[in-house]
Amino acid sequence: MTKIEYLQRLNAELSKNKIPDAEDIIGEYEQHFAFKLADGFSEEEIAAKLGTPEVIAAQFALEMSQANTARGGKTFIIIGLWFAAIIEAMIYVLFFAWGVVLFAASLASAATGAALIGRFNIAGLIPYMPYVSALIFGICFLSFAVFLAAGAYYYLANIKQMIKVTIRWHKNMISGNMLPSLPVNPQFSAKTKRKLRTVLSWSVAVFGATFVLGIVVAQIHSGALEFWHAWSWFL
Repeated sequence: MTKIEYLQRLNAELSKNKIPDAEDIIGEYEQHFAFKLADGFSEEEIAAKLGTPEVIAAQFALEMSQANTARGGKTFIIIGLWFAAIIEAMIYVLFFAWGVVLFAASLASAATGAALIGRFNIAGLIPYMPYVSALIFGICFLSFAVFLAAGAYYYLANIKQMIKVTIRWHKNMISGNMLPSLPVNPQFSAKTKRKLRTVLSWSVAVFGATFVLGIVVAQIHSGALEFWHAWSWFL
């Protein structure tokens, strides 16, 4: 069964069972198809794993009936979910703050790299080194900045997806719906995945190569293994 056929049948079954918010349910299942298609599954495989539209609509009808008969008993569940939501929100704020720290570190690394390459020494914060060494270390810092930025982007995308998963779970618990669970990992397009992998791979490779090369060149220029002592960095 194709995606269009599946959603049309599901819409018809939901209407037949007089399920409220049928449009929202169809939209959620359509999004589920999009996620799984991005993972490489075919429309027929996704439809088979979801189950028949008749069974899904019947489950929604049963859940709606049970929710109507036991509405009073949900008070404690809702209160518990609110407390859980407060704790989850605090945890996600901490996670988000760490992502901001990663972006800030990326900006600091980029600024340091640009200062080394451009020979900008604001307030004398950058210690002395010959320009060749400064150039190599500047490229090293810039590549590290790119790595941090890409890592922070992927990290925050994971946090965003985790929040969506949590919200879906809360909605299902409160409403009694059986909407499909969302994938834990962020759903990037194949093109975005390739770009992200390329950026991470090249930034790590350039960082590693320039870091080692910078140390070797600095040792040659200074004539000492501990070049930072030869150039009196910490005096």
